[in-house]
Amino acid sequence: TPKNYLAIRFWDRQDWEEYLDSPEGQQSKRRTLGYLEDKNGNTPSIKIAKEIWKAVRRGWAQLVKEESAPQSWGRLTASGHVFFHNFMGKAFPMFKLVNNGWKLNHLTATSYPAWRKRKLDENGRWKEKGKGIKVEDDDDDDDSDEVGAKRARALACKSETPEKKFKGARCIYSQ
Repeated sequence: TPKNYLAIRFWDRQDWEEYLDSPEGQQSKRRTLGYLEDKNGNTPSIKIAKEIWKAVRRGWAQLVKEESAPQSWGRLTASGHVFFHNFMGKAFPMFKLVNNGWKLNHLTATSYPAWRKRKLDENGRWKEKGKGIKVEDDDDDDDSDEVGAKRARALACKSETPEKKFKGARCIYSQ
């Protein structure tokens, strides 16, 4: 509670937004996670911030594993919400120094959409790595014909000097 932790400035999101609008806030050197504070009112160090981001991504991965990754963070189920807040609060007690969990909600609501777009398909499952263009298979083995786009370009590329490969060698593409 605010009575027990007098150094905490941003118990409510409104406190943070008012700070950002103030002259002090506009001159502040607080970084992206500036609203996060430890029990002494200090923002997380760069090292701690990196650990927070790693933990957030692990939490999201757990939601994917449980097939409960939402389309948007606002659609997270109640059990997913409880899981995420307990998971992050246990790892980083600073997420508990807040009213209504707004700090973790703000962090995840602003960063989850980009992460989801990069990592998950439209069904909330992991995107397949290396999914690229199909290359004709000359052999009769059972290997997958699906290869990465970079590899496919390399296979289709013919260097003008066959004995030595140069970076940026001219490629001849045929269809």
